Amino acid sequence: MPERELDTAYGQEVVWTPDVPRFNPLKLALNWIVSAAAVGVAAAIVPHVTVHGVGEAFIAAAVIAILNAVLSPVIAALRLPFTLALSFVLVLVLDAVVLLLASKIDPNSIQVDSFGWALAAALVISAASMVLQVLLGVNDEDTYMLRVIRRVARRQGGQVHTSDPGIVFLEIDGLALPVLARAMRDGVVPEMARWRADGTHMLAEWETDLSSQTGASQAGILLGSNDNIPAFRWVEKESGKVMSCSSPADCAEIERRVATGDGLLINDGASRGNLFSGEADAVILTVSKMEAEKRANPGYRGFFANGFNVTRVLVLFGWEVFLERAAAIRQVRRDVSPRGERTRKYALPRCA
Repeated sequence: MPERELDTAYGQEVVWTPDVPRFNPLKLALNWIVSAAAVGVAAAIVPHVTVHGVGEAFIAAAVIAILNAVLSPVIAALRLPFTLALSFVLVLVLDAVVLLLASKIDPNSIQVDSFGWALAAALVISAASMVLQVLLGVNDEDTYMLRVIRRVARRQGGQVHTSDPGIVFLEIDGLALPVLARAMRDGVVPEMARWRADGTHMLAEWETDLSSQTGASQAGILLGSNDNIPAFRWVEKESGKVMSCSSPADCAEIERRVATGDGLLINDGASRGNLFSGEADAVILTVSKMEAEKRANPGYRGFFANGFNVTRVLVLFGWEVFLERAAAIRQVRRDVSPRGERTRKYALPRCA
């Protein structure tokens, strides 16, 4: 959620005022144009998908958007075990069904012959939309997502109104200070460069303890201790067991050993994509809490409530596979040495 920053002298209490994204008719119109163009691209590329004209593309885009806005939140609201996997499949199927329904509702605007072609068209529409949104600068869905998240919070009884400021901690593996400073200088991370230029933030170097790998670093940051984590993998002499920071069971055991009940994220915090939870109650893709992923996890509802997110993820996954394979081939051609083995099989889990 965007926020209005108020000038605060050092040592004074921080004041945080949420600023709700406003409805923007121009952005809505641009997004409609982008959606209509994407539908037209899909009709031109995918066989057995037909759009009868420019006006019909706009009508089809509107029907698809309305169906997605109504049906996707229903899928997101289901309490399913293995939420990520099952909801991913259901929303992917729903994307194709939405196109078929649009074809049935208004066959004069769009016609789709079968489920398979509808699924292919949904992927093409997602890819075309992403490219056009980036080019036109309209890929900001804050308003829509905020409304969805608020609706989900009301249903769960989880809305909390507070003036207390929050903190977002973002960890990037292996990001050296000179690399980040160069990125800020070159305009790769303009928002961070602006923070520093405005004097609201400072860039400070942090030197890791030994060992410097992700498991020990995250345990220290999130749980307050990296005691007895000598490497990413190690053999425990007492038992002869190999411990690994890539194993969910081992990460759960490591967290059990070093957690003190005062983790970084313990008070209404959320853990996303970490090895350890920081003792947060809300966790998604956190290795030490993978057992929780087997149960219904409402944390994914905001993601699945937007029907285009799943096809967007699949398109981006395919693009990452292409980039990885291109980089691997380039290494071979340049005879980069030493180099790791980057097979086709490696590309899939790496991009996932």
